[in-house]
Amino acid sequence: MVALWNAYFKYAKDPAAAVRGLVEERRFSGALVGYGAAALCWVVFFWIGDNLSVWGLLWRFAFFWLLEVTFGYLWAALSGLFLNFFSDSNGSSSLFVVLGLSGLVQGILLVFALFAAALPWLKPLAALAFVISIMWRFSFVVLNTARVSKVGLAKAFCVLCFAFVPVTAIALLSLGALILTVSLLV
Repeated sequence: MVALWNAYFKYAKDPAAAVRGLVEERRFSGALVGYGAAALCWVVFFWIGDNLSVWGLLWRFAFFWLLEVTFGYLWAALSGLFLNFFSDSNGSSSLFVVLGLSGLVQGILLVFALFAAALPWLKPLAALAFVISIMWRFSFVVLNTARVSKVGLAKAFCVLCFAFVPVTAIALLSLGALILTVSLLV
């Protein structure tokens, strides 16, 4: 945790060098903490007002953490494959770290959810906070992918979007299969 705290201050001074340092060190634990932070943000944002038991909260956190890690793994693998065509990048492991660290950026959802719980007049702005956090997280990923792989922003954006298509297709097909299975069982 101390390493992440120091990395935060290094990032404030020189973002490009800090991200390259984290990626070169292959901070797998830092990536997992980032995915955990994103999972916590999802759980708090969507279920802050519900009366959840401890087990329900832990179950949802574990589910979203596993979903974040799996999605990050697939997206990093495909993006790394496409990025290798354009540059001498560090490969998929560096993108996995960048995607994991982007989960820390999503903390805006956590902050908004806590403020909205205290100030009910903020709740209608939840959709806007959600969209802003997703856009902020994606811009963090694009910017740092470009820094790490030494490609332009446009090329990093296109590679990440191109890799996002199969991952989204897999997610939608899995969801469709789950819905079909449940409907056949009921």
